[in-house]
Amino acid sequence: MDYTQLNLTHRTEMLQAIGIDHVDALFQAIPESIRCTDSLDLMPAQSELELQRSLAEMANHNHGAHDMICFMGCGAYDHFYPALVDQLISRGEFLTAYTPYQAEASQGSLQAFFEFQTQIARLTGLDIANASLYDGATAMAEAALLATNTTRRSEVLVAETIHPEYLAVLRTVLSDLNITITVLESTDGTIAPSTVKANMSDAVACVIVQSPNIWGQIEDWEGCFSIAHETPKTAAIAVCNPIACGMLKTPGECGADIATGEGQPLGNALNLGGPYLGLLAAKESFVRKMPGRLVGMTTDEEGRRAFCLTLQTREQHIRGAKATSNVCTNQGLMALRATMFMTTLGSDGLKEMAEQCWHKAHYLAKELCAIDGWKLKHEGEFFNEFTIVPPFDVTEFVNKAKSRGILPGVTACGRRMQGLSKGNDLIVAVTEKRTKQEMDTFVEFCKEVSA
Repeated sequence: MDYTQLNLTHRTEMLQAIGIDHVDALFQAIPESIRCTDSLDLMPAQSELELQRSLAEMANHNHGAHDMICFMGCGAYDHFYPALVDQLISRGEFLTAYTPYQAEASQGSLQAFFEFQTQIARLTGLDIANASLYDGATAMAEAALLATNTTRRSEVLVAETIHPEYLAVLRTVLSDLNITITVLESTDGTIAPSTVKANMSDAVACVIVQSPNIWGQIEDWEGCFSIAHETPKTAAIAVCNPIACGMLKTPGECGADIATGEGQPLGNALNLGGPYLGLLAAKESFVRKMPGRLVGMTTDEEGRRAFCLTLQTREQHIRGAKATSNVCTNQGLMALRATMFMTTLGSDGLKEMAEQCWHKAHYLAKELCAIDGWKLKHEGEFFNEFTIVPPFDVTEFVNKAKSRGILPGVTACGRRMQGLSKGNDLIVAVTEKRTKQEMDTFVEFCKEVSA
């Protein structure tokens, strides 16, 4: 939206029209204790032309995945999506401003959400999926709530190899609910089933394991979840990469009761960190307590196929204080993009995308490990992401790479990873978009720095 200039006369007329003397009256509902009282460090007032020039100059300092070679990941990935996605989501049938309570006016959106649920259920190998949640982190936290509400138990086992931001969100969501979070320690970058077994008890509501995990390693879901199921009612929660589901065994095939994940790779751009899309699928036994909306297919009074919101009784706006979830909206536009993306690619296309990610990541890892002093942090198998350890300060290396037009990855010791590692670890992601030339350029730069 372009800047619209307002002078003092315009402001005064607007305030008079709504019956107040000063703009501060609009913020009376905000307690004084949390209001900003300091003056803001803003540039002097400018004309519209001057402001546009200033902001354009400021924006030119930004560089991102669109104009650099991007190997960054850790939950947000530079994937390709067909131009068809942008074209389809702009159609009026899908542009619904709010949750489609009025089914008669929202059949396009409701049908798309129904198809989204079907696609996610098939992708994860589970019975039912919702439509939808905020992002991968909140989806995982909602899954933990679903498990504790269902089992009436008070302990959650979570792998330390999940994304540290996911763990932070989980702790925030469960902080006032008298639920204990036990973090399972890893061995060489993954969680051993024996570690799960050593921490199991009748108080455990669920076991949460992410695969591929924060290091890029593929976890032993089957082993961990089989141990979890030795204790009756304990739920196995898989945190997955939806693209990896196109190639690897699905969460359902590995014994998961609930699957969550970040839907950003499914046709959603990086978007400066959001908005993204939370995925949640589960076995049918959890359907009555699942968070968010569930769209169902039915027939109208004339016998025609129709779609409507079928289940949302868990939510705050319906049940008030008795709600099992406070999710009162969804990421409809993001879910729609994911639906269009998966429909366009189909199962064969998704499989090919996953295989390209796998092969290209392994090519780059092999080439980097051929450089003297460079090595992988872990020995296990990985998907499209791996952790490399260079023989010099990784922070300085990242800065040099950026100056050469390369985003080399995410440092595990950095602020974003919340001090995940004290070492010299660099988490490198490779998607189907990266060409052999781009990867070879990265390798040559690494050789140059290492010389």
